[in-house]
Amino acid sequence: MSVRLTKNVDYILVEFSTGMDYWELIQGITKLFLMPEFKNQNDIWVFASGQIKMAHTDLYKIKSLVRKYCPKDFKATKTAMVVQNDFQKTYATLYSDICKDLQHEISIFTDLKSAKDWIIA
Repeated sequence: MSVRLTKNVDYILVEFSTGMDYWELIQGITKLFLMPEFKNQNDIWVFASGQIKMAHTDLYKIKSLVRKYCPKDFKATKTAMVVQNDFQKTYATLYSDICKDLQHEISIFTDLKSAKDWIIA
């Protein structure tokens, strides 16, 4: 399992391997927060096909981590999530609902082009 981050002109692309689990997601968040560009660029998270191996209660832990370590001078306002199946969409929707009170908007897509269009709009 691994996570790959790619800096683009308009966003940071975060790509997860098939069968991603809670710890891979934490690894991705940590790497993202350490990027100097993170404060100023929106991000797109792409989940590979397959199940996400974590409990739904882990989503609350992730929110707490994001709230705690997100830079205070954060200027980015959008996170796009690209999902491959209904299971991933359910988890992404739950996370989006849980994070409604955070300082950025989360939207869920089924293709990368739509996610890119939304991020740069």
